[in-house]
Amino acid sequence: MREGAPRSSWITRPAIALCLVLLSILVTSLVSAATQLSGLPAPDFVLKSLSGENLRLSEYRGQVVIVTFWATWCGDCRAQLSEFDALHDSYQDDDFELLAVSLDQNWSELKKTATELDLSYPTLHDADLVVSKLYDVNSMPVSVLIDRDGFVREVVEDHRRARGQSMSDRVGELLGDW
Repeated sequence: MREGAPRSSWITRPAIALCLVLLSILVTSLVSAATQLSGLPAPDFVLKSLSGENLRLSEYRGQVVIVTFWATWCGDCRAQLSEFDALHDSYQDDDFELLAVSLDQNWSELKKTATELDLSYPTLHDADLVVSKLYDVNSMPVSVLIDRDGFVREVVEDHRRARGQSMSDRVGELLGDW
């Protein structure tokens, strides 16, 4: 190499372009398949509630439904459940239902936490993780907003992001309050 000549760099435009493409692929693959449910029929399921009865999602057809996935050890989940309690109280007379699906293995811990939170809506137990796999839940909390026809309208994977446009606004839109 001549003295004073610019050094050759391994970073060339094609290398930068390749890095950007690979980064884009990586970020895209990190998006949960749950978010890809938007616009599709919500997968039906049956789970046992803490009250002892089996509840089937399709029985709520004709109502706007939020299915939220949570666990007792998830702090953001607990905060969201408390906020959803107020949401449920606001819309419970307006063809709206909220279903809290717990991924906890321990029934007694789930029951204890649900009692402490004093939730006004059904808490369901997905101990075998069948429903969470059906919805491809790989982080928590995850909330699935389902319209009256049983279609997934939106999947919100981050409690903080859910506060952008409030869930109350989202539910109100689907109920026709807007």
